[in-house]
Amino acid sequence: MTAAPLPGEDALIAALAGCLPPARHARLAIGDDAAAVEWPGGELLLITTDLLMEHVHFRLAWGDPGALGWKGLAQNLSDIAAMGGTPTHAVVALAAPPAWPAEDAVALYRGIARLAEDAGVDIIGGDTIRSAGPLTLTFTVLGRVAAGELLTRAGARPGDALYVTGALGLAAAGLRLLESGVRWPDALQPCVDAQMCPRPRLAAARALAASGLVTAMMDLSDGVATDLHRLCRMSGVGARVERDALPVPPLVNDAGGWLAARGTPADPLALALYGGEDFELLFTAPPAAEAPLRARLAPLPLARIGSMDDSADILLAHGAHAEPLPWGFTHF
Repeated sequence: MTAAPLPGEDALIAALAGCLPPARHARLAIGDDAAAVEWPGGELLLITTDLLMEHVHFRLAWGDPGALGWKGLAQNLSDIAAMGGTPTHAVVALAAPPAWPAEDAVALYRGIARLAEDAGVDIIGGDTIRSAGPLTLTFTVLGRVAAGELLTRAGARPGDALYVTGALGLAAAGLRLLESGVRWPDALQPCVDAQMCPRPRLAAARALAASGLVTAMMDLSDGVATDLHRLCRMSGVGARVERDALPVPPLVNDAGGWLAARGTPADPLALALYGGEDFELLFTAPPAAEAPLRARLAPLPLARIGSMDDSADILLAHGAHAEPLPWGFTHF
């Protein structure tokens, strides 16, 4: 397979990784949702970290600090889930500008604590500093997984089916509603909730890992288009996505219509493919595994959205017509 050129963020990560010596004490280092380190007793220690910066990843005006704390932890828990793991511990670093009040920091940590309690994760430390720049947060989460149940981006095979849990586009629609600056109808609030307080698929990920049926998996943080490119590159396969199989809920269409009526077009298909931050699970498995996987995940919806092949192409198909699916969002 001859892969398409890497976009800026992925090319930068590859260049930075190339500066480092080979990992000596890790089963899996740079290049997946989390690193995996050998651990006594047949388990792997999972480690992931994310940085969030005001005006880049969030706006304080969009909601209470508690929601920001929840989301920051959620996206890291989702990385552990993507590896089939169970999150156990986290540390949080906070760089706060001088004008940011201490009571907002307390509210932020209460939001972190709510999700940590739900997920069974201990917050065990971190760091706090005053910053001359915008509010910045860094989360580092540890988890564990049995060595034989680790799931990565690299195992997809030609002939596998391509699946996604849940629904696509809600979080992206919520972001567009927040950016509109206009109060949205109450009926569209679930879109905003999906953006502000996502729920990582921890139980679903464990069920998939324990099944032994999944060949590759990752979470959807940057959108189907970008994340599928990453999975295909790591696995050395191509893919064909069926446009009509994408699980785009009616609420995303409703949000798109409401935004369009106010002069802000928002194509529901584009929100589903390129919007990101759904934190659903994108994974591959043999077609014959579909029934048992559905049974394990029920009542969580599971959509079969395409298939993997041995080509160099990543295609979006509508009936007999297919066209290249370009990369979506990247940070550079």
